[in-house]
Parts: sequence; structure tokens; C-alpha cells
Amino acid sequence: MSQPALEFQIIITFLAVVNELQEQVVGLSEQVAKLEAENKELADRLNTNSRNSSKPLSTDGYAKPSAKANDSSDSTPDSKPVDDKPSPKSLRQKSGHKPGGHKGSTLQQVAETEHSRYHPAIDCEKCHRSLRSEKAIKLVERQVFEPGRFGHFEDTAHVAEVKECTCGHITRASFPEGVDSHVQYGPTTQALAVYLCQYQLVPYKRASLIFMDIFGLKVSPGSICTFQENAYDQLASTEQAIIDALKGVPIAGADETGMRVAGSLWWMHVLRTEKWTLYHLDPSKGHSAIESMGVLLVFAGILVHDHYKVYFRYAAAHVLCNAHHLRELQGVVDRDCNYLAARLQRLLRLACHLSNGFRKIGMTAMPEVIRQRIVSLFERTAKRAQTEEAEYMERLRQRLGHDKVKNTKAFNLLKRLAEFKDETLRFMTNFTIPFDNNGSEQDIRNGKVKQKISGCIRSKKGAKWYCRIRSYISSSRKQAQNVFEALFIAMKNYGNQPLLGSE
Repeated sequence: MSQPALEFQIIITFLAVVNELQEQVVGLSEQVAKLEAENKELADRLNTNSRNSSKPLSTDGYAKPSAKANDSSDSTPDSKPVDDKPSPKSLRQKSGHKPGGHKGSTLQQVAETEHSRYHPAIDCEKCHRSLRSEKAIKLVERQVFEPGRFGHFEDTAHVAEVKECTCGHITRASFPEGVDSHVQYGPTTQALAVYLCQYQLVPYKRASLIFMDIFGLKVSPGSICTFQENAYDQLASTEQAIIDALKGVPIAGADETGMRVAGSLWWMHVLRTEKWTLYHLDPSKGHSAIESMGVLLVFAGILVHDHYKVYFRYAAAHVLCNAHHLRELQGVVDRDCNYLAARLQRLLRLACHLSNGFRKIGMTAMPEVIRQRIVSLFERTAKRAQTEEAEYMERLRQRLGHDKVKNTKAFNLLKRLAEFKDETLRFMTNFTIPFDNNGSEQDIRNGKVKQKISGCIRSKKGAKWYCRIRSYISSSRKQAQNVFEALFIAMKNYGNQPLLGSE
């Protein structure tokens, strides 16, 4: 009788061990599933670049990508990042100078000038009697300095007579408009300084060196800073004309990007068309910044953007950038080898090519039968891909033993494409609507270039200068105007008249 009892005890012991091992296996399986999910998320972050997401090119690093990285057909979810070099650290330290402050120097008159203009006093300012026969009791001279030929600058002396009338009133001849100081720089000098700093993005100190090296003209960084402020003041009405023009356009593009201003993160916003550009820098990225531009609250046209949700607050008809969609779908293909995402890419490209072809033969919209077929295929493919991604998330939830799991990037993208199919494919209904928002991205890119070349904007006042002047420069250039000539006209706009019409 003892033998069966011993065997029974051994069996019970083995069952206990097996049960304990099963519990360990379940626990390890959950841990492995969790680690796999974390590993996939980290791998997705490392494999994300400007080709398969909305990240800018500057985040890709300087290392040359491998041939495999450039070939999307060989991409796998387990591929390693191309560039694993550590990020460089700046050795620059605080200078202690006041932000935006530039050292100035006093411009002095010269004994002999190359040019001289004489301004006679003709009539008495009080009794209007002729002063032609009267002798001048004094001469008042003002000098204006401008760039000249290489290695030289030109200075012009404006000499005005001062005469005394028989009525006792002393009259001084009038100087030309803009000649206001004892000694000053002319509009050409000011326009060239603004051109260098705001269009060619040259820092103030280097612009000062350009004047000295090329023209032998000493223009301090402080004076160049003053020229920017003059241009800002004289373009106030022009900026309002740009705002008024954008309110009535049928199609406009919008975009935003981060910039460093006064040591903080600000946001540069742009509203643009093929003819107009309006920039705005603001500490906020949200609706308060957008509304302070004074356009979208009354804009009733078509707005092209990158699916930034704040734009949906406004009454415009919305169009989403398909260049972003193609990049994000490429990311899903790279990470998950998702054939349905690749099919959506092909549908978008086909719709774009068909639209371009129909436009070339003079049509204004895609034939309705073809458009409806593409929309139907796009919607069904997006919903099918969304369903498969949801099933994957459910299997992952069961493996982890959680109540719910975080939506994957692929699921969010596919859901967005299915819900916003009309905004995504609206370009087929009207060929004046662009396929993407690349125009806005091109217009806003100069802000990032400025930050790389000139560094951050040191003051809030400088941010205002940059936006207004750059809005004028970009709009003038789109309207086939010479940028330097446009700035020269702006520097002589003493009456602050709008230089670009809203017609």
C-alpha cells in the first residue's frame, strides 16, 4: 500500500513543478511581448527620417546613407539606423551682452565731397516776397553717403541758403525729402544693408565688414540695425496690403516651424499664395498666433496645410498635404512591410499623374467617373488597412494582458486617411488646388536657413522686423520685382504708402 502512496506523492510534486514552470512561462511571455513592443517603438524612432516622416532633413545627420538605406524595397522593420554618431555640443558661452545690442559709431562730415547740390531760398516763408536778390546770411550743409565704385564711396553735400527778408523773417531753403540730418547714410546704403541682412541672411557684423572691404565705407552694426527698423516702419502699410490681399484669394497655403527668439522657442507661421507671402513669429503655435495674423478669421477660400488640427477651427475648405501622406505611408512600409500602405501610395501617385495629364490637355477637373473610382478604391483600401492594424493591436493587447494598448502610428495614419479622404483627394475636383503643401514649406524654409547662418533672432523687436521685411521681399520676388530695387523704393517710402497693391 505504501508504494502507490509514494508514486502519488511524486506525481503531485511533478505537477506542482510543472504548474510553477507554466506560471513562469506565462510571466516571461508577457515580459517578452512587452519588451518586443518597446523594442519596436524604439526601432521605429531610430529608423524614422526625412524620407518616411515629417522630420526635417537637418535631423538626418551628416553621415552619408548607405545604398540599402536609399532602397525602400530592401527596408525591414529590424534595419538599424544609418547614423549613430553622437550629436556635437556647442562650446559657445554667454557673452553677457544685451540681446540685440550692436555697437555704433558716429558718422562724420568730410571736408571735400564728390558731389554738391545747391538749394536756393526763393521766397519768404512768411510774407512770400521774392528773396532772389537777397544775399545769403548763412549756408547750411548736410552730407549723404552712398556706396560707389569698388574701394570708394560717394558723398553728396546738400547746401541750403538761409536768407533774411525785409520783414525780418529768416527763411531756409528746403532740403530734399529724406535728407534730415547733419550727416547721414543714403537710401542706397540702407537698402543694401537690409538686402544683405534680410534677404542674403548675412549677420550685422559681417555686413559691416562688406561695406568696409568693398566700398571703404564705415557702417557700424548699430547703424545697420537702425536701417532694419527704418524699413520696418516704412513697410507698415505694405504689410496691411498683403493681409488684405490674402483675405480674398481663392486658395492659400499655411505652415509653421519652430525658431529660436530671445533664447526661447517661438513659432514662425506663414500664409502664402503664388503672389503673396505673410510671415508671423509668435511664442504660441496655436490659434491665438494664427488669428493675430488677421487673415483666417475672415478667409473663405481653400486652405492647404499639413493637418495641423488648429486650422480646422476656421471656416475655410481644407486640403491636406499629400507629400506628407506619402512620406508617412513610406514609414509604415519601412517599419511593417505593409502592402496596403504601399497600395495607398500608388493610388495617390496615380491620382496625381492623372490630374497632371488632364490639366495639360486643358481640363479643369478630373472626369467624375474616374474620380469616384479612385475615391472608392482609396477609402476601401484605407479602411481595410485600418482593420488589419486594429487586429494586430488586439493580438498585442492579449499577449501583454492589458486592458488596452496605445494606438500605433500606422493605425492613426490610416484612420486619418479614411476619415479625411475628401480633404486628401480634393485636388482632383479642381486642378488649381495643389497636390501638396510644398509651396508653404519652401516659403518657410528661409527661417531655418537664417537660423543656421545668422543664429537665433536676439530680440522680440528683431522678430517683428524680420517678418514684415521678409513678407515684403518674398511678395516682391513672386511678382517678378528686383529685390534690391524693391528695398530701395521701400527705404525712400517716407510717407509709408503701400508699395504692393491688393488688386
